[in-house]
Amino acid sequence: MADYEFATVDVFTNQRFGGNPLAVFPNARGLTDEQMQKIAREVNYSETTFVTPPRDRKNTAEVRIFTPQSELPFAGHPNVGTAWVLAENPGWVPGLVSSDKMIFEERAGLVEAKVRREKNGEVSSCTILAPQKFHQLHSIPRSVVAPCVSLSDEQVLVDAVVASAGLPFALVQVANLEALKSAKPDIAAFEYCNEHYGYPEKSVSMMIYYQSESGVVHARMFGPLAGIYEDPATGSASAALAGLLASRDQRMDANIKYEISQGVEMGRPSEIFLEAKKVAGEIESVSIAGQCVPVITGTFTV
Repeated sequence: MADYEFATVDVFTNQRFGGNPLAVFPNARGLTDEQMQKIAREVNYSETTFVTPPRDRKNTAEVRIFTPQSELPFAGHPNVGTAWVLAENPGWVPGLVSSDKMIFEERAGLVEAKVRREKNGEVSSCTILAPQKFHQLHSIPRSVVAPCVSLSDEQVLVDAVVASAGLPFALVQVANLEALKSAKPDIAAFEYCNEHYGYPEKSVSMMIYYQSESGVVHARMFGPLAGIYEDPATGSASAALAGLLASRDQRMDANIKYEISQGVEMGRPSEIFLEAKKVAGEIESVSIAGQCVPVITGTFTV
């Protein structure tokens, strides 16, 4: 048997027990893929990360991301949380950090994380760049997505758009906050949608959203086929949504900022801050930022 240190943080919040919890194993050398999957299933958070030395010495770490059911090529809150944990525990960093910038090697590509600090040196926020350019894949009829979240066709404004900035999600615009609050996943409808409108990277997950007059985007994310009934904060889906909203913006050259409020209905309110960089009408990059709160440190025996 061997002991592995771990730490947990609540991500995309400045309040303990808010946001999305994440477990980080900062020295995962020696763990097999099967063991990582079993640990993630035991922890049972939406994601758990495992940090090992980088393959390229110019980078900071290789980061593996597991849900309770499978490995992901990229996800937002695991990257923000992992960067926060490593920034607060420099002895856990296996590779190179330059001016508080980290480079994580992941299946979806290289992920750049930038740590911001207060004058006293304490970490104040972490910002990551999505590893891929925003792109749209296909649409899903609203008559198919509405039953997935137990809404009527009238409560869904248009056909859903499947989009990605590293991981694909179906993005569903609902008519109002009442529709957003009343939504709940229907497994049979999700299975039908996945069979007929799915994508190879993972089973269909949906972010439903409503943009208020204040500009704040209120969102919920359901991924029951991936073992996530509802997620309190989903950075990768938020990045895809920011890219979609920015692509509809009439400005040709701009840095367009968005604030996404998620997790309220779960009692874990989250704030995700995004910026889409638009050049000549094209989305060049999407950044994802937020705060974290440390919660647990301990050892896990394998």
